Amino acid sequence: MKKRFSFSPKTILIEAAKLILMLFIVANVVSYLKKPEVLDQNLPEINVTLLDGSVRNLQSYAGKPLILYFWGSWCPICKMSSPVISDLSKSYQVVAVAVNSGSDADLKNYMKTHNLHFPPVNDADGAIAGKFSVDTFPTTFIYNDKGSLIFTDVGYTTKPSLLLKIWAGKFL
Repeated sequence: MKKRFSFSPKTILIEAAKLILMLFIVANVVSYLKKPEVLDQNLPEINVTLLDGSVRNLQSYAGKPLILYFWGSWCPICKMSSPVISDLSKSYQVVAVAVNSGSDADLKNYMKTHNLHFPPVNDADGAIAGKFSVDTFPTTFIYNDKGSLIFTDVGYTTKPSLLLKIWAGKFL
């Protein structure tokens, strides 16, 4: 006689929690392995031109935490991450570098269509991404209020994860 397997709701929840934990660990290991090698851990002295035409030096963001987000309008994972960054831009400093995403007009249209409100920089030729050794998208750098790099995320990241890293940066 064959034994039938039956799963209780408790067993299903435990197995689901194990799967989520395993996926979390794998995602973080992949993010760590793919993160760009940044030699200088301080905000570099690089001028960026925002889509509104204003020019800012990245060091001018020191004093408060900064999320430096490299993304592309062509990137499927960025389409999931960008709303998270847009939401965080309401409370935190964000510079979003759109890499190889077309003209300024294309980028403005994309931002409007996808209801994104972070301040974008159009890195049409990938020069800024190159200065940060970014070759995987999205890549997110988190700098603390002293302008020191505290975390780098590669791939999709969640709002709670970013908030936790910004909070932890207060102690680093």
